[in-house]
Amino acid sequence: MRNFVICLCAVYLIGSFQSVSTAAELEGLVVYFAFEEGAGKTVKDLSGNKQDGKLEGDTSWTDGKYGKAVNFGGKDGIVRVEHSDAFEFTDGITIAAWIKPTLEAGPGVWQLIAAKGPDVQEFFEVLLHPDGFIWMGWKLTGGRNVPAQSPRDVVKDEWQHVAVSFQSGKWWTTYLDGEVLIDYPKTGDKLVPIDAPLMIGMEEPPALNRYYNGIIDEFALFNRGLSQDEIKEIQGNIQEILAVEPDAKLPTTWGRLKQKY
Repeated sequence: MRNFVICLCAVYLIGSFQSVSTAAELEGLVVYFAFEEGAGKTVKDLSGNKQDGKLEGDTSWTDGKYGKAVNFGGKDGIVRVEHSDAFEFTDGITIAAWIKPTLEAGPGVWQLIAAKGPDVQEFFEVLLHPDGFIWMGWKLTGGRNVPAQSPRDVVKDEWQHVAVSFQSGKWWTTYLDGEVLIDYPKTGDKLVPIDAPLMIGMEEPPALNRYYNGIIDEFALFNRGLSQDEIKEIQGNIQEILAVEPDAKLPTTWGRLKQKY
């Protein structure tokens, strides 16, 4: 019986350590939309920061990469999240989402995935360029960076996982389906937050006509730059990672087992 108890607790310990390791990928999660509501105009933020989003304009619910997702019709569809103190971070950032664009790239066709703040003054922006590649930009202490582009195009009507990651003094990388598209020269500059809504699907001002056409699922924003291994981890359903929590009751359980046996 004693050997059985030791084996049982060993299994429990291994599971607990795996939980801690898995949950570590979500450190710094600021906003996470699984888009599982499937109805209504409110999108629940599952990060724990209570930053729910509001569906506006030409948006509708549809099937996603995992469960449900939001379809943006390309006119004035937005998921809007109001500013809060949770967006006041400067050292790093990661924006990630599953996307399935339905509009072919072409002259003048800019499609916004996500941005915070109006064009040129934005905290950050991630778009699909008219030539089909991923375009991103940050507002840094050294001035607004020259927006950077990826060397590989996003494909119409296919699910692809897009992620951009910046960590001051360490890296600045664009990923597509977990693979590095391009590493940019690192900089010690810091991010410059601004008091403006987070916009998914449309860039301000509306006159720019930078509307996203297609489906977005599993949108996540972190206040740190995730590594490539972490990017690959969150490509899966983030809800499954959130469901794995380290069990703080292990010492208590171990103590009770020793008393019993």
